Amino acid sequence: MASTHTCDGCGATLGAAEDLTRESTTTGRSWYCGYCRTPVPSVVAERLAHRRDGSPTDR
Repeated sequence: MASTHTCDGCGATLGAAEDLTRESTTTGRSWYCGYCRTPVPSVVAERLAHRRDGSPTDR
């Protein structure tokens, strides 16, 4: 499985939670590209948000 996702809107490589914007809604969470606000599929965003790459932001 790829560890990055290419944004459909701007073509940015999204590889971690820092590249995403999360908004909580009454029905759950919505994820967006942090650069152009194009919606990112939740399955992809959740995978990226929980990715461990050894950085200080690992959860």
